[in-house]
Amino acid sequence: MNKHTSTLVAALALVCTLPVTNSAVAARTNDVFSSEALCKAGLALALDKQPRGINARGGKHSQVLLSLKKGGNDWDYRCDVNRGSKTMKLEARDMKRNDAYLKQAIRYDVNNGGRSVEVKMKRRKGSIKTEQYQAVQLNNS
Repeated sequence: MNKHTSTLVAALALVCTLPVTNSAVAARTNDVFSSEALCKAGLALALDKQPRGINARGGKHSQVLLSLKKGGNDWDYRCDVNRGSKTMKLEARDMKRNDAYLKQAIRYDVNNGGRSVEVKMKRRKGSIKTEQYQAVQLNNS
């Protein structure tokens, strides 16, 4: 092989790996946050609470059980995460807590290479409520 051929082969190998690397990074940033962390962010947004005041425990599959730390040990909320559509759905165990916010899908986007997550939901009057949480806020118990 001459010098030009080896340079061409190296450049071609680099170009072929770029699309795989970009898609791998995108998939990895979607999975940086656990289902528990995503559900804590969604419930904090819906209830106007800080994520540090919410307990989360993984349940079956992508289902997470949530409770407020000042309450008892009973699990008050259930959250289902759909990573394909980047949504989560919250349900309250007690029917009187099932307000309009909890009956809708909450969307999330992972930002800053997996260092923060932005959660969004519609308000009753049609505007959008959004909040951004850092990974440190969601992973501290």
